[in-house]
Amino acid sequence: MAPPRPSSRLFRLKLAFTLLLAGLPAAHAAELARVSSPGDVLTVTLESQHEGRLAYRVERNGEAVIAPSRLGFLLDSGRLERNLALTGQARRSVDETWEQPWGERRLTRNHYNELRASFTEKAPSGVAHGRRFDVVFRVYDDGVGFRYEFPQQPAMQQARINAELTEFAPARPATAWWIPAFEWNREEYLYHRTPLNQIGTAQTPLTLRSDNGLHLSIHEAALVDYAGMNLARGDGDVLRAALTPSSNGAPVVRALPFNTPWRTLQVGEKAGDLVESSLIL
Repeated sequence: MAPPRPSSRLFRLKLAFTLLLAGLPAAHAAELARVSSPGDVLTVTLESQHEGRLAYRVERNGEAVIAPSRLGFLLDSGRLERNLALTGQARRSVDETWEQPWGERRLTRNHYNELRASFTEKAPSGVAHGRRFDVVFRVYDDGVGFRYEFPQQPAMQQARINAELTEFAPARPATAWWIPAFEWNREEYLYHRTPLNQIGTAQTPLTLRSDNGLHLSIHEAALVDYAGMNLARGDGDVLRAALTPSSNGAPVVRALPFNTPWRTLQVGEKAGDLVESSLIL
């Protein structure tokens, strides 16, 4: 006996849904640029996601450490995160050693490969120029530092930053050592040791040990005339930059040109590798 035929209405709905899916553009990310550390240990890849949103990812010896993580800002003048086009890129390698007047080591080696990627926002209708900024990545064998640089430009004379949309998306489940941010009475606490998915909003540095034993530490450097960065956990255990609030409106108000602090990621096989790293310095 033949099975009953679907109703005409149900058949039309299924057909319409199939055609709708077929007409949707494939969700994918286009690689824009990449740079590896001097020993080819770490690799950073910049990519363009849906609607021209900018993201980066980090791999160590070919394995994902930081999954695709967004970059950008929420400004008084609107979001600066989509409709971004890569308009230039430059690379350089640095290997220098300097002598410290004091500290744990007399000599410090500064050895990295740098990628400078320049982006321009598609200007809205009736506007002559889109907003511009650079993202600079310095990739070491034991970590990554990156920052945003805003050149002087006709489209923006001042930046009022309400939020920084920088993300860190650990690629694997991890244990975290962290202390809470934005508490009312003080800044110093005993450290919590919890699964990554139990972090609320944490101060930096925040330390992670992935389930494969890899150790990570997220922090910042060169914090000058800018709000401190905390980390708030979002969906999927993504850690998002949460700037320390200001009593006068936007957390950051800067005239152009200016650079943000470095956002840093230290990577080591064991916890001691993080202590011995000179990346922050």
